[in-house]
Amino acid sequence: MDRQRLRGFGLSVVALCGFAAGGYAAPVVTDSGQGPIAVSSGGTGAAELSGLTYSGGTTYHAVGDNGATSIWELSISVDTASGQLTGSPSVTGSLPVAGLGSDSEGIAYRSTTGTFFVADEVGSTIQEFSGTTGASVGSVSVPAIYQPSNVQGNMGLESLAWGAGGLWTANEEALVPDGPLSNATTGSWVRIQQFDSSLTAVGQWGYQTDPISAMNPFITQERSGVVDVLPWTSTELLVLERELGGAIVPTFRSRLYYVDTATATDVSALPSIDAGGFTALSKTLLWEQNFGTTSNFEGMTYGPTLDNGSLSLLLISDDGGGLAQNLIALEVTPPTPVPEPSTWAMLAAGAGAAALARARRRRQHSPLATLAG
Repeated sequence: MDRQRLRGFGLSVVALCGFAAGGYAAPVVTDSGQGPIAVSSGGTGAAELSGLTYSGGTTYHAVGDNGATSIWELSISVDTASGQLTGSPSVTGSLPVAGLGSDSEGIAYRSTTGTFFVADEVGSTIQEFSGTTGASVGSVSVPAIYQPSNVQGNMGLESLAWGAGGLWTANEEALVPDGPLSNATTGSWVRIQQFDSSLTAVGQWGYQTDPISAMNPFITQERSGVVDVLPWTSTELLVLERELGGAIVPTFRSRLYYVDTATATDVSALPSIDAGGFTALSKTLLWEQNFGTTSNFEGMTYGPTLDNGSLSLLLISDDGGGLAQNLIALEVTPPTPVPEPSTWAMLAAGAGAAALARARRRRQHSPLATLAG
């Protein structure tokens, strides 16, 4: 068992102590070990890609936050045996979309309608576009709490995902009524929002980001916020946090957390969540990595199913400010039923028990059957 999988096994044992509703542990995320891989713009002019969605096969789509009025098509190949990227990922085309906002941060594909949802951070809007013509086919009624006047410092709607029969979004850092932006002492309060299959707002939950690890004397853009979410089931999510901080050299750190809305309070009716008085989402850390000054990962999507039954998970970085436009490939392993407390010691005894658990995984609690809905 390699080092990355040993680390994943350790995290899965920890997750058993904070299992989700329904008796399942959190999923396990492992790193393919490949590291960041460059994405070529292919002469299309695509840049500052900050949202990514899987469209099937080797086709993905992305949006950039630089004001370009295009949904970009990408060709990305994943080796289903290793979970690593193969070939040269590149942007292969574009879909002109005149109605895109000036700061497109998130994109989600709904296969049953062949349409794309796009979230605009400046306008606090979510619009739906035809996947063939680029024409607007509708918009989502976003709760008023997200209105632009409540957005602090360009920290509005950054996330977008379709899956498990619904649409999900979240602001990057605290809205004006919900308290201050993140600092070195405390994180920032974020509202994670769910819409059902008819695009009606059905739930909202409070989530606190990590504090900034260290404030940097050379920059003023330190931050620690939510940059994307992905549903695992109708109540469970993967949440991607991005931090920019560092005591000497400013660095980008990515952290992937698991949350379950079934264990938290719906805060839709609360005008402010800064004062507490509700049950916030509980976070389980699945993976983290410091990418130095090169990769600012802002978007993520599931990819194809791997040979071992796990899902590939791809993260994309924004090349704004002279950074790199990269992808990194991870692997998400479905959760197993939580064992009785008497068996915890046996699971923690060694990697052999983890291998046995993986061999017995079942797909009924994974998003494989729900992502296309």
